[in-house]
Amino acid sequence: MLRLPRMPPVWRMACCLLCLVAAASALHVAAEETVHTALIGLATPLATPRGQALRDAVQQGIDDANKRNLVINGRRTVFKLFAVDDKNDNNLAALAARSMVNAGVIGVIGHLSTDASLIGAKIYNEAGIPQISPTTTARVFTQQGYRNVFQLLGHTDITTEYLAQSALNLFKAKRIMVIDNDTGLGNALANSFIKKLRAKSMDVVARASISQKTSDFNSVLAEAKAVDADLIFFAAIVPQSQAFAQRMQQQHISTTLLLAGGAVNYNFPGSSDEYGGNTWILVHGLPEEKLPGFKTLEKNYTARFTTHLIPQSLFAYDCVGALVEAARQANSLSPGKLIEALHQVHFAGVSGPVSFDAEGSLNDPSYSLYQVRQKRWQFVKSFP
Repeated sequence: MLRLPRMPPVWRMACCLLCLVAAASALHVAAEETVHTALIGLATPLATPRGQALRDAVQQGIDDANKRNLVINGRRTVFKLFAVDDKNDNNLAALAARSMVNAGVIGVIGHLSTDASLIGAKIYNEAGIPQISPTTTARVFTQQGYRNVFQLLGHTDITTEYLAQSALNLFKAKRIMVIDNDTGLGNALANSFIKKLRAKSMDVVARASISQKTSDFNSVLAEAKAVDADLIFFAAIVPQSQAFAQRMQQQHISTTLLLAGGAVNYNFPGSSDEYGGNTWILVHGLPEEKLPGFKTLEKNYTARFTTHLIPQSLFAYDCVGALVEAARQANSLSPGKLIEALHQVHFAGVSGPVSFDAEGSLNDPSYSLYQVRQKRWQFVKSFP
């Protein structure tokens, strides 16, 4: 029988090492094959401070989800951001929505405005992809008959009820002028606010509508003076609402100015920027000091990002949480199964409890009323 020469010890050790390296490499390849990347879409105007803050909040939500090393349908899942700049433009919103569909996202967070969100909703509905908006509040958004849309803020009918309560009980307003910025949300807020006021037998002395792109407020302010309004409700967002407030100050108009959530400035709840001392704003959600998870989020966020945590940031962060929780509960990354899971999801978000009604609107939303005092926003009260 032929005997092979005995292998020197050094060679035997080298062969063993090579075998170990080969085995480790095989295990690594096998592990890589079990990891699945899931894209979470974000459609927002990325060039604006608000859009950048929303982007960073979504990214923080994704980072925190990935730290959990979730296994979904037998595969470790890594979530990744797929962000598209729609510039808050209706035409670009449609293009952004189609790019989301083509990229194969499991869900979309956005868009910023009601108009853009409504355009995207039709496309996402046809593709069977869930859409969760952290900023869209118009009642119509979840009343289109689409099962795939969800909003993480209280809708306009709830918002305007608390606005009307404030006008009646807090401001004791007698002569109210309502101005909208000729957008889907602006019109919805104005119409619903007037309806709630009249139900409380309150007087609306004037109603006006201006372009969302104008900075010429002379005619509406002249009308406010002519009708002797003691409260102006302006349904607009920054920066237009800031310019409006600044023009009121320049013309020495001391009438109470009431705003809704989209008008929060970038440094909220710190500096009030251009807003004058008789400005009030109803913001979605509770003050940060009343949110148990806020401090942890703030610490992690500020360690990585330079953008501010604005109120909408918390809702954007929780949009990611809702999608991830739906995927975990459904044990699937199929968009269709995520839609069904989102209708059943309940979890404690940073912004507060998150669950949706049959139409996709947030259940039991909270609000906070602030007033400008000494050039800073001061919390006044919360609703409900």
